[in-house]
Amino acid sequence: MYNPHLFTNILHAIESGLRIPNAFRNITRFILICCLASLSASCGDKLQKASEFATVAEQQFAGGDLEAARLSIQKAIATRDDVAAYYILLGQIEVQSQKPVSAFNAFSLALDLEADNVQILQSIADLGLQTGRVKEAEEAADRILILAPGSPNALLVKGFIAIDEGRFDVARKAVEDILSFNAQDEGGIILSARIDALQGKPQEALAKIDAIIGLIGETSALNATRLEIYRLLRQPARMLESLSALIQKADANNEYQLDYLNLLYKVGKQDEARNAAVTLLRDPKLNRDQTVKIIDIWNEYDADPLTAAQISYFAKDGTRTAQILLTRHFLNTGRTDIAARIIAKLEKGQSPEALGLMAQIRLAEGASRTAYGIADRILEVDPRNEDALIVRSAKYIKEKRFDKAIADASIVTSDAPQNPNGYVALVNALAAKGSKIRARQVFEQGMEFLPQSRLLAMHYKELLLRWGDKPRIVSLDKEVALASPSSTKSWTIFSESCSRFGDGLCAKAAEQGLANAKNSYLVDDPPGTPRRRGLFARITPEKICATTGGICTES
Repeated sequence: MYNPHLFTNILHAIESGLRIPNAFRNITRFILICCLASLSASCGDKLQKASEFATVAEQQFAGGDLEAARLSIQKAIATRDDVAAYYILLGQIEVQSQKPVSAFNAFSLALDLEADNVQILQSIADLGLQTGRVKEAEEAADRILILAPGSPNALLVKGFIAIDEGRFDVARKAVEDILSFNAQDEGGIILSARIDALQGKPQEALAKIDAIIGLIGETSALNATRLEIYRLLRQPARMLESLSALIQKADANNEYQLDYLNLLYKVGKQDEARNAAVTLLRDPKLNRDQTVKIIDIWNEYDADPLTAAQISYFAKDGTRTAQILLTRHFLNTGRTDIAARIIAKLEKGQSPEALGLMAQIRLAEGASRTAYGIADRILEVDPRNEDALIVRSAKYIKEKRFDKAIADASIVTSDAPQNPNGYVALVNALAAKGSKIRARQVFEQGMEFLPQSRLLAMHYKELLLRWGDKPRIVSLDKEVALASPSSTKSWTIFSESCSRFGDGLCAKAAEQGLANAKNSYLVDDPPGTPRRRGLFARITPEKICATTGGICTES
């Protein structure tokens, strides 16, 4: 990086003692001055260019074009990587894009350049809390309290860390300190209410939230806290009110829209739920993970979620993500006719992913020769296409070329571990070869990676039934149910397994789990998902158990 003092020091050294002949002294001075001028001009050009990129990024960000803003500010950073303001803007863009990890990383780079910038430190504290970087969050909050003693936002972060660790006395002290500056501080009231809820006083918590809303009006954070208290109290009608308010906000988080969709289905408002799902799926900003969650909700509640007209719409005008994932959904549920209609447009465009899905569709329909031909053509240009490999693996099994079938399916489980059909294909190949133990291991590995997958469990149970391993069928269904505590479908399946293969204790556990699931109003995160912290964290019985030092039982 250009240092304006470097050449001054060299010139001073020349004047004060370097033994350079007089004939060359002036030439040396002239050359160094020219270099200084040249580098100064170059530096100025870079500064100007970076500033122009940053200005464009600010305008794009203000206009809501987050992708373009991200690209522009990245160009500014590539031109000048020593300006903290550029990283701050990148962090703000990532926050707005709902990418908290990327935002945290951007603000961390800004902090390297301005270690005592309170704005940057607060962003690190807030985002660290959200993303599980609790140590960094607390360090940032402590630094803020040195630079700005009594900062309510820093105290709030420390308070949330304290309740997450079950240190309620520390959290209460944070509330007192915050409210001593401002008795109507939104964050302080929310922290206080959440402490009450976690300590078994939800009505007191609700009264505090209602009171502050009466004074300052509704905010997203207050509505989110009220939602969690209603969830804890198992009051779905009041939850619908809070969720309606949350998703109407301009900065609504799609997670709440999915929460709302799930709740509509749970309380029996199927028509409203279907309309809400279609509205979400038509949104070009809906990403893959959110689309998968909609499909998971359908798998729980709705076997026939789309009308013929809606199927036609998605086949013609749906986003690529929607077309691919809807096709996969209908393929997995045996509706190959619908799957073929939705993917037809992409297939005509010779999309390898679409062609691979069509190969799977044709195989499922019994047109194996057509399926094999499609798969072979795809693999010539896309040798790791997961769907084509699954089809070719099936072909190799039919030809008794078991090692080749195993090799193809192994690539799928490695490249696409979230695809349950890859594990099924590999097990089919191993079982055909007679490798019973290895086949079982693959299913166990798949269930470890996809613990909520009823589809994968269904295929595993078919094999277990052939082998006569009824106890493992029961324990498998129990594991899936425990991984999805709010899923009435998973608990019903476990209950049925208990009736067929279990005992009285099994049936009682299933009955208790099913009763709880019927009154649990949330979308279950997969086991291992980092828990939410801060203003928008969930308040669930499991959370209460974990933060109060109780013994958390399966029920």
